[in-house]
Amino acid sequence: MKRILAIALALVMVFALCSFASADDVVAVDKPMEWSFACSATDNTCWADMGRQFGQYLSDRTDGKITVTVYAQDQLTAGNQQEGIQAVIDGSTDMCAHSNLIMSGFDQRLNVVSLPFIFESTDDVDALLGAGGAGYEALAPIVEGLGLHLLGIAENGFRHVTNSKHEIKSPDDMVGLKIRIPNTAVLTYAYGDWGSNWQIANWGEVYTALQQGTYDGQENPLPTADGGSISDVQSFCTYWTGVYDCIFFCMNQDLYDSLSPELQALVDEAGAWAAAQQRQLEREGDQVVIDKWTAAGVTFTYLDADQIKAFQDASANVADEWAATCVKDYGFSEDQMAELIGVFTGK
Repeated sequence: MKRILAIALALVMVFALCSFASADDVVAVDKPMEWSFACSATDNTCWADMGRQFGQYLSDRTDGKITVTVYAQDQLTAGNQQEGIQAVIDGSTDMCAHSNLIMSGFDQRLNVVSLPFIFESTDDVDALLGAGGAGYEALAPIVEGLGLHLLGIAENGFRHVTNSKHEIKSPDDMVGLKIRIPNTAVLTYAYGDWGSNWQIANWGEVYTALQQGTYDGQENPLPTADGGSISDVQSFCTYWTGVYDCIFFCMNQDLYDSLSPELQALVDEAGAWAAAQQRQLEREGDQVVIDKWTAAGVTFTYLDADQIKAFQDASANVADEWAATCVKDYGFSEDQMAELIGVFTGK
């Protein structure tokens, strides 16, 4: 069934590509515009492809009047992701795509999507974070409060745990393991409650630290981990839905507000389409990595319902711990946090 759905989605995208260039659908644009798109990932990733596909969509629908130039690895801000986002807020860059874990440096509430086990599957992700979903509608005003217009929510993916010691099937298996995580409260609470000896480090330092045994493991979406050659220094991977990581695809709000209503509608249409396309490509990348790592000797572990429940029970307090931090350290109200978390947990 999943394969049939994937094929159907691909056909829809093909038909969309064939149809949006119709002369009857061309949106009038007074003068040519060239927009800049920055992302933290490399140029050969579906992050950068999302910017290119968005630009092609707009070019086809505006008789080439709108073009988009992609600047991968945050070239416009010397690789600094936070500054890459700030540049779009300030208007020196037009658009960007960054992980919620990076965007949360501007508003911690954006990390709600990374609470443990709030998504059971990619179908849940699409239902909540696809255009018009309850999660999308809850997060859009937060993004817009930063001076950004949300074009779509794309995907970095579920963050799978690797290590060099043994399979991780239960929280007991994680006890004492030195797991590298990014510097965000949601993950420190989760990995602490699961029993690990979590460590914070910059991604560029992780391979060498794993190679030298400074850390036992790390957690990341598979395409990211594979890009860092993690399978060379890790033997085990727990493939799960424990933590999710999305990508916010945004445009400078003033630029969006300057567009005609017809062009705003087209930009929103193109953004939703490009984000959905990126999510599909990211998911296809997972299987490619699984096949590659398995051939290299990495053992993949898939948890059953009872094993998942053990991790869920161990991290049951993370939402409350994280909400309390957001109230105490960032000034949000308890009601704000409860309402936001409720959108994603149903509680």
